[in-house]
Amino acid sequence: MKKMTLATATLLGLFTIAGCSQESADSKTEDAMDSASQAAEDMGEAAKAQMEQAGDYLSDAQITAKVKTALFDNGGIDSANVSVETRDGTVYLSGTLASDNAVETAGQLAAGVEGVEDVENDIVVGGN
Repeated sequence: MKKMTLATATLLGLFTIAGCSQESADSKTEDAMDSASQAAEDMGEAAKAQMEQAGDYLSDAQITAKVKTALFDNGGIDSANVSVETRDGTVYLSGTLASDNAVETAGQLAAGVEGVEDVENDIVVGGN
């Protein structure tokens, strides 16, 4: 009877250890899954931020193209002498035009383009 009790106690001890090991493994697996899930979420947020930044760049490029088209379509402005850049919705005009009126008109045309938030008109009057 003592031998059976000792054997039973030994088996129970082994099962308890095995159970603890299983609980430990389950806990580690759950922790790893949580960590992987958090890493995936972080990567998703980083990718979203990159996409938004790329979208901003495309919007600025589109605004630049629209401003250049507006300047080109206006017969009174020699748009070949005007440089247009856009950053974060602000259009930067530079170059030379023949008159103050042409400089002012270029600024007004740029300001009238959809998506333009501000215009920095650094065009100067010069001989063409």
